[in-house]
Amino acid sequence: MKKIKILHSADIHFDTPFSGMTPKEALKSKEELKQVFENIIKMTLENQIDILLIAGDIFDNLSVNKTTLYFIKNCFEKISKVKVFISPGNHDPFNEKSFYSIIDWSTNVHIFKGGMESVILKDLNTVVWGAGFNASHVNKSLLKEVERVDRYNNIMVLHGEITTTKDGNDYNPITEEDIARSNMDYIALGHRHKFSEVKKIENTYYSYSGCPQGRGFDELEDKGIILIELKDKFVESKFIRTSIRNYYEKEINIEGCFGYNEVTNKIINEIPSNYRKNNFYKIILRGEVCEDFTLNEEFLQESLKNEFHFIKVIDKSEIKLDVNKLIQGYSLKSIFAKKIYERLQNAETEEERESINLALKIGLQSISGEEVKIYE
Repeated sequence: MKKIKILHSADIHFDTPFSGMTPKEALKSKEELKQVFENIIKMTLENQIDILLIAGDIFDNLSVNKTTLYFIKNCFEKISKVKVFISPGNHDPFNEKSFYSIIDWSTNVHIFKGGMESVILKDLNTVVWGAGFNASHVNKSLLKEVERVDRYNNIMVLHGEITTTKDGNDYNPITEEDIARSNMDYIALGHRHKFSEVKKIENTYYSYSGCPQGRGFDELEDKGIILIELKDKFVESKFIRTSIRNYYEKEINIEGCFGYNEVTNKIINEIPSNYRKNNFYKIILRGEVCEDFTLNEEFLQESLKNEFHFIKVIDKSEIKLDVNKLIQGYSLKSIFAKKIYERLQNAETEEERESINLALKIGLQSISGEEVKIYE
């Protein structure tokens, strides 16, 4: 049987609002997402791809810029010899009011509009199966009514959430039993934004490609697509990074640091310049610091902004306490700190410990007459 080449992508989320950014930063991120998609389109040509599978959530919500729609349409027209199959997801369900319905897509694009269906590509000796969301929630599996076509490659594109519980979920609950029973050669999944590795259960390979570009600190590190080569029911796969810039979360221990210069130097020295200048960073500060050093997150971010493409600082450092001194003291600060310290010692969870430590910081600032910031 002829080898076919497939690119598997999902969860692009065009025109994401990028909340938490300035309007200028958000616009830049939206345009970079388009650049990522253009690069994917180029890859289909460079790798002589036969089939492009997009497993849902091309759009982020009910608000999409008109130019974005025509940008996507033009991209698909540039790869007119590549067969494109789309499985609409929970963010972009197919219905008469959806964006899928208002564009005259090129003939190489097929959108699955509801229940499971199949398309036979005789020239590629392949059957492509797929289904699509019609609403934001689908609480019964769409992976049904599948009967393998003999003497053909059988592949599928589907947006959904693999579940191991009987309760299922609201996002097309799929079980591994469903996957095995389908007897597909490969199932391209969307919904989870992290690459899952290509797995196999019985005769069926399957995978989440993840999103091609991170959009927040819940989507960390490299993002990309999967190149699949399929022949005689055997799959070879390769993950290809497509993210222009990544989101990273890094903990930095500032124990022993005093003053903003020492803290900023500590942060700068722990992250290479090319990483700082080209990625999004959430810096989480840890360690014990002197109670006389009050650290302001916003001021620290402002001090570092020229060293980073984007930086968010979260202060989770703790105040260094001299327990013996507190036990002997009778000042208001000593009495307060002693009681809080006792509660810290009895904290049962990390979340409880962080809340008590924050109360200690705010309390000591108040007693010392310093400006108090109430943290969200």
